[in-house]
Amino acid sequence: MALSAFLDRMVGLQAEGLPLLEEVLSSATYKRLKVLELGSGCGIVGIGLAQTVPDCEVILTDLPEAEELAMKNINGMNAAISSDVSFNTLDWENPLPLPIRDRLFDLILVADCTYNPDSSPALVRTLAVLVKRSSKAIVVVAMKVRHSSEAVFFDLMSESGFIIGSRTVLQIPGDDETTREKIDVYVFHDKARPQIIQMPPDAPSPPAISS
Repeated sequence: MALSAFLDRMVGLQAEGLPLLEEVLSSATYKRLKVLELGSGCGIVGIGLAQTVPDCEVILTDLPEAEELAMKNINGMNAAISSDVSFNTLDWENPLPLPIRDRLFDLILVADCTYNPDSSPALVRTLAVLVKRSSKAIVVVAMKVRHSSEAVFFDLMSESGFIIGSRTVLQIPGDDETTREKIDVYVFHDKARPQIIQMPPDAPSPPAISS
């Protein structure tokens, strides 16, 4: 929900801090934006984007048990002009299905999918295969840190040739500012991606994840 709301604010020019993401979203003004969401669950992030950005093609992916709820939400959505959303089953442990393997993407969304370190190797392998074909794609990862073992995701991403292009921290609204939960949002890209926008020297590094 936090990522979906942040994307909505970015499209409305009410949020900033992720230059690469701003660049990709703004490209939708002159070409069709192609988006893939991994581990989409009910589809709130991808559907929210398709309801905000015109001429946007979003593919939600998850395990088969998520399809019924995702399709129910897709059928009830109010898409922006020329935007559409579809669902494909995708198990990170398996090769990419044909409808995914043969497409190029501009933006890959990963929201709250890093909490289980056992699934991180398969997730990173999937991302690496996707970006190998879609070399200009960026990967937006939103995570709520729960335990120290989640740090393995960053190690695996680095080993696979991904670079953190930018990072921001979102606060979930609440009455007590001192106890609000925080969501970290990272924009990754392949090290060979052209026109890389580097992080400023004083930009924060990945958090020191504590148990």
